[in-house]
Amino acid sequence: MDLSASVVACLARQGLERTTGIVAVSGGPDSVALAHLLLGMLRAGKLERLILAHLNHQLRGEESDADQVFVQSLPNLWQVTDEMRLTCQVKQVNVAGIAQTEHENLESTARRERYRWFTELAHEHRAAWIATGHTADDQAETVLFRLLRGSGVLGLSGMAECRLLDESIVLLRPLLTVRRRDLLNYLSENKIPYRIDSSNRDLRFTRNRLRLELLPLLEREYNPAMVEVLCRLGDQARELHVDTARQALQLQAFAELPRAGEMLVFAVDRLQEASPNLVREMFRLVWKREGWPRGDMDFDRWHRLVEIVQESLPAWDFPGRLHARRVGAVLQIQVKSAGERSEPAG
Repeated sequence: MDLSASVVACLARQGLERTTGIVAVSGGPDSVALAHLLLGMLRAGKLERLILAHLNHQLRGEESDADQVFVQSLPNLWQVTDEMRLTCQVKQVNVAGIAQTEHENLESTARRERYRWFTELAHEHRAAWIATGHTADDQAETVLFRLLRGSGVLGLSGMAECRLLDESIVLLRPLLTVRRRDLLNYLSENKIPYRIDSSNRDLRFTRNRLRLELLPLLEREYNPAMVEVLCRLGDQARELHVDTARQALQLQAFAELPRAGEMLVFAVDRLQEASPNLVREMFRLVWKREGWPRGDMDFDRWHRLVEIVQESLPAWDFPGRLHARRVGAVLQIQVKSAGERSEPAG
């Protein structure tokens, strides 16, 4: 497989050749391989500038610090002489402290802090895109993980190759169709060193058990092309979701009424004209627009909103102190103030 051609084709599809970009580099094999492939584009004149970005989460003590030092050494290791065209930026963040203060889990906090800093860097350096080293194996793990959690079609769509982080910055995943084993072969053939994150082998984490135990079992005992099957399922789910999201936006415009202060108001009779799937998708878009927490909103919770619309449930409490209830011909959603008691649900 021509990995370089895959990366070049990804940037060409998005019209991002000969631009400035940022590549997120943890020090692990996937991100290091991507950085080296992008360096090849830079040397060939297909990029304007490239910035290696490493966020030290300070979660593994000396090992985290060693990852940072390694990433900082890559320009010298790769004998980069034009420092104006390739630079390395690093930052240290006490992710555990932030997570504890904000009562969030480590994974979501680390991800938020990473993308916040990457976006700041992109604006600072006038970069058009930020690239991450997610592979086909990561995509398969994501689809399988969400399937086991009971996600709907939206969850099964997995990760997109390209999406907007804000109005001007694009998030790219150029290796999303590439198998991890091909990247490891590339690193080996080119004698490129990389770091191994010891936490990736900790079987207390569900994603690690999927990667190290369940997916190999499925490939060995059921279908050797399991990764490709899961990725194809993700692609099909994404295509279906695009159509559903378009219809959901139309339903939202039709059913949403003017706000009552901070309270959202929807016409129940207009929502009742739509399918349950479309109603769930509309409320997902509303949650996203409002910035409300979606991590704990599983299928059952989304369907509670359908039951309120269908008048089989009067009210329900949702994560983030959100309260939804039917009042006459409308459905109301608002954030409860601290200590406020809700009406009994059900």
